Amino acid sequence: MNPLHDLFIKAISKRSLFLLAVCICFELSIFAQGNMIITGQVIDVNKEPIIGATVQDENNKNGVITDMDGKFSIKVSSRNATLNVSYIGMKSQNVKTNGRKQLTIVLEEESVAIDEVVVTALGIKRESKALGYAVTEVKSDNLTAGRENNLMSALSGKVPGVDISTTGGGVGESTRVTIRGNSQLSGSNAPLYVIDGVPMDNTQLGSANENGGIDYGDGISSLSPDNIESISVLKGASAAALYGSRASNGVILITTKSGQKKQGLGIEFSSNISMVKLLSGFDDYQRVYGQGRNGMPPLNEMDAKGTTMSAWGGRLDANLPVLTFDGSYRPYGNVENNILSFFRTGFATTNSVALSSGTETSTFRVSVSDMRNNDIVPSSKMNRTSFTVRGSTQLGKKMGIEARVDYTIENVNNRPGLSDDPSNIGNSIIGLAPNLDQRWLGDSFKDEHGRYIDWNGNNIYRTNPYWVINEMRNKTKRNRIIAFINYHYDILPYLRFQFKVGTDSYNFQATEFSSKYTPTAPGGEMTITQRNVREDNYEAMLRFNKSFLKDRLDITAFIAGNIRRNESDKLINKGENEVVDGLVSITNYSNPYSPQHALIKKQVNSIYGALNIGWDDYAYIDFTLRNDVSSTLSKANRSYIYPSASGSFIFSKFLNIENSILSFGKVRASWAKVGGDTDPYQLNLSYGLSNVIFQGTSLGVINASKVPYRDLKPTSTYSYEFGTDLRFFKGRLSLDLGYYFQTTKNQILGLPVSVSTGYSKAMINAGEIQNKGIEMALSFVPVQTKNFEWESTINLAKNKNNVKSLHKEVKDYQLAAARWGNAFIYASEGQPYGVIVGPGFKRDPDGNVIFKNGLPTYDSDIKVLGNGTYDFTLGVQQSFHYKGLSLSVLFDMKWGADLYSMSARQSHANGTSKETLRGRAEWYESEEQRKANNVSEANWTATGGFVGEGVMNIGTNDNPVYVPNTVAINPQTYWTNVTSNTAEPFIYDASFIKLREMNISYQFPIKWFSKTPIRSLSLSLYGRNLFTFYKNVKNIDPESNYSNGNGQGLEYGSLPSRRSFGFGLNLKF
Repeated sequence: MNPLHDLFIKAISKRSLFLLAVCICFELSIFAQGNMIITGQVIDVNKEPIIGATVQDENNKNGVITDMDGKFSIKVSSRNATLNVSYIGMKSQNVKTNGRKQLTIVLEEESVAIDEVVVTALGIKRESKALGYAVTEVKSDNLTAGRENNLMSALSGKVPGVDISTTGGGVGESTRVTIRGNSQLSGSNAPLYVIDGVPMDNTQLGSANENGGIDYGDGISSLSPDNIESISVLKGASAAALYGSRASNGVILITTKSGQKKQGLGIEFSSNISMVKLLSGFDDYQRVYGQGRNGMPPLNEMDAKGTTMSAWGGRLDANLPVLTFDGSYRPYGNVENNILSFFRTGFATTNSVALSSGTETSTFRVSVSDMRNNDIVPSSKMNRTSFTVRGSTQLGKKMGIEARVDYTIENVNNRPGLSDDPSNIGNSIIGLAPNLDQRWLGDSFKDEHGRYIDWNGNNIYRTNPYWVINEMRNKTKRNRIIAFINYHYDILPYLRFQFKVGTDSYNFQATEFSSKYTPTAPGGEMTITQRNVREDNYEAMLRFNKSFLKDRLDITAFIAGNIRRNESDKLINKGENEVVDGLVSITNYSNPYSPQHALIKKQVNSIYGALNIGWDDYAYIDFTLRNDVSSTLSKANRSYIYPSASGSFIFSKFLNIENSILSFGKVRASWAKVGGDTDPYQLNLSYGLSNVIFQGTSLGVINASKVPYRDLKPTSTYSYEFGTDLRFFKGRLSLDLGYYFQTTKNQILGLPVSVSTGYSKAMINAGEIQNKGIEMALSFVPVQTKNFEWESTINLAKNKNNVKSLHKEVKDYQLAAARWGNAFIYASEGQPYGVIVGPGFKRDPDGNVIFKNGLPTYDSDIKVLGNGTYDFTLGVQQSFHYKGLSLSVLFDMKWGADLYSMSARQSHANGTSKETLRGRAEWYESEEQRKANNVSEANWTATGGFVGEGVMNIGTNDNPVYVPNTVAINPQTYWTNVTSNTAEPFIYDASFIKLREMNISYQFPIKWFSKTPIRSLSLSLYGRNLFTFYKNVKNIDPESNYSNGNGQGLEYGSLPSRRSFGFGLNLKF
């Protein structure tokens, strides 16, 4: 470990204890005594008492906090004292006593319509009216309404221009977040995550490709939503430019909760319990024909095992006993719920407790959150515990310190395999014939000696799911610390110096274990992957903020420098062939692999600054400039500069036209250029040791698969944005509308090269991608009375993407490959990013499929079959409030993407899809007639069967004559042929409409607890992913993707998606 890093962590801990001591001392302090006692009560507009409001004498600064009835008693300095009364979320008031000894003070809710403050780059809070770019902020209550355990998934539908998806990898899965489309070919399209000013490493630690894999989550998936105060999404390059090269895809700023000044001592407890059920199911599976081939049930042991995943057998008959895979005879009838019964009801609980305190000069908050989640997949579960300490104190009039430490422990057992992984239980059970019950697999997955029992004709890649959950285990453990300490000194009232040190450090260990007799590892196998990752940031900043010309001219500026150091240490140990059966230890293998070790270091030095000018509260202009120097680029190219400019004009104020109809009107515009570097060690060859031993020494090898390019240059992203913010009827109707245009040039990517070179790719600069689109955030209050309010929010975004160019010798760049069907995900010139390509049906000039001998014909060349990226998103949220009762409903909609479902391909190949019923009865009847007439297949013209929709050529190739296809064939033959040659029939429109979230809560009247220490009590019922109202993909969730990489639109063996609903309690003292 880095000694400086260890010293920093120790300093943080000592500082936290100091802050706690300071806060306690302030709580016990006795303020200056006054000459007169004033009593009174603080209430809201509904005459409800306000507990914990601060009442302070402006003259002697003596202050008190209202009790459970909103009452107070304070000693003031004179008969005509001025009392400052404040409470979070309420407008503060200055009340003159004028000799009165008894006061009733009414506080109104604070308006946030025009002077709303949002968190922007580098954690700087600014009024939204001054911004020339789009920033969307989501508050804590909105984030936790559906009790989604994955923080980023909780944002779905709530921010225009942000697309969020997951892999279906179960508990602790990673999320894929893109802002305003995809812009990177080989690098990540993910935004930068910043927590309280500390950049966070969000590397996805495991993923799946066409051959399989396991999603081991990412950094953001381990954060507890209960600790979050708000999330700000910086979308355009202008908004994010100050964060440097990593921010070209946008920035997500996460602000955690803290103690509030003048709050006093408070305790908050929340508890939530959720039940997790299946959302999607296999509702399009046929229940007419059972296990077997060519219309016949299994007749012997070989058939009984070899056709468990083939439903091309005879018509189901519960009175017919047939031989099954385990040697038992069972009724050949339909088994209800034969697949979904494998999954259990999951449960998730989250309990959090927080202690907070605040005085005029200090704040403090400590919290503990514990989450336990048992997934629908048996033996899959996750535990996450977070400890957070945050505090601040003012050291005199000029100095102040703020610090925070967040420590998270995450343990996950048995994450499901994805794609074509042998541990993917989806691939095994979703193809089960309808007369077979998955429970029978659990009764006979191993014999009395612990050996694996074959159930499917020795198909080693379709492992018995009960063997998977019991004998192919995986476990991950992650310990993470995110911390910072920030010191500031006010040199002058308008000039502040601050120094901040932040760290994000975690260690991660993944263990994969396959016991002896596992089909793909007969001798047993174990792999342990360990990663230690750390990022340290050191930032010094000088800030200037002053008003001139009688406060009409406001100037804010800063200049700053930052040193960022990244280090990643990865070690993989693997062993095969167990020595002692059942002993789970990496030393218990006779065939250990040489450890694989990788150490990666990177440093970026930066200097940056900003100038913000405001005139008379209606005109604002901002300029930023940043220079990064990256260690990953050559000396000639490692320094790169990117500027930005933005402005906003509040025309309603300038023209003095603000009235009861138009409350506020603003236009904005911005421009920015952002640079980007690459991963370490892309410029030169790297070396390593092979497993080959010669004369007692490992032979050296070139440890690289890519040809390095020493003249790599930084990428460049150019962004333009225009928008308007209009508010009507005193804020009851708000419209934020924006247009953006973004181009990313000079991409850093690897182009395929001949294998004879010894490399797979060559690194170059090439490629240009363009994104343009519109975003709309509409909010209106149709009904508002004294006790009832209905608020509606609509978030809409439309993005148009185009791959403008790649390279003079390459017009298609592969982003991903499918395991079956010869399909790929490409970035192709002139096409949207992420098209699904592959060979398709051969068609006539009118678009009809051309058949020959009853079978379709195929193009030899690949063509575009679909696109895996959504281009239109819509979130609609409805909120209703009646006194203390609230109802919130969120609908999430996406259009424009396609999905290649290899699960659908499999269900057609094995005869379980309802579509495979077409022509079956007719074909079997025709076969009976053929056999009765003793005619060979070659001499028989089928009287019925599957007749494909299309045409056949009765002319010549040079002079075709097309007529409707009339040739009937065996449906099994047809679907076997189609599934072996093309993906086209299994590419579906992945559009959907979902009831994403619902929350019903009740806030009990505080007067009910006037005799108790309770300050607030609320109960809630909530649900997440409750219903899918519209979809085109059959049997699976349209959001299913087995990878969170750049190649989207591929699904294989997806597990059912989950819906959750539960109960929550929130209590404050």
